[in-house]
Order: sequence, then structure tokens, then C-alpha cells
Amino acid sequence: MKRLFLDFVDQVEGKRRRITIQSPKEDLTSQQVSDAMDTFISLGVVPSTYVKDRAAIVETTSNEFFNLL
Repeated sequence: MKRLFLDFVDQVEGKRRRITIQSPKEDLTSQQVSDAMDTFISLGVVPSTYVKDRAAIVETTSNEFFNLL
């Protein structure tokens, strides 16, 4: 499973926020991701005291040994 993590940091208080997007598009560019993060801030999804910190696509796999139910 792939996830896109968008991390923001509050420059005043040092708090962090993360937006996680499940199954991001395969052909995303860094500019598209940066623009989306700017949009989240400008629309108030993320408070205006926060700035972009990090964006990363993380892919995880799981190996299930058993499922009893």
C-alpha cells in the first residue's frame, strides 16, 4: 500500500500536523505536491501559522501469518 504523507510544522509553537493520502497517483511531481500543500494552507485546512515541512510517498507491505476470524 502506498501513502503520501504531507507534513506541516507550526513555526510559532513547534507543533506538527500530517495529512495522509491513500493510494496517491503514480505520476505526481514534487511541484504538484508542493502546490497542494500550499492550497491546504490557503484554504484553512491547515492553520496559517503552519508551513510545509516534508512530503513523502511511503510504500508498506504486510505479511499476514494468520487470521482467526
